[in-house]
Amino acid sequence: MVATAGDAAAGDGVKARAVIALTAVVTVAACATPAERITARLEAAGVPGAQARCMGDRLAARLTLGQMAELNRVVTSNDGEKLTVNRLARRLGDADPALVAKLVETGIGCAF
Repeated sequence: MVATAGDAAAGDGVKARAVIALTAVVTVAACATPAERITARLEAAGVPGAQARCMGDRLAARLTLGQMAELNRVVTSNDGEKLTVNRLARRLGDADPALVAKLVETGIGCAF
């Protein structure tokens, strides 16, 4: 079979649609709110969905950007172990007592 100019144009159209679709996915992901990012990371670490969503909303409103970054570092450095709020607090340690307090308070408030 011999490729024609029409075949090349069709292939270019497929590539263009793929690039547009990928751009849309990346754009949507980049537009995730802090609450959505916190929720997604907590769920990925093992916090139950409803509790993670509640905590994501509350923590996004209460944490500084530095505290969000520290929480992200601890959550994403998970070694495959399911993390509870208590385990997350222990992993945060004494580095930022205010962050630990906000995490535990929010975790307890969202547990029910």
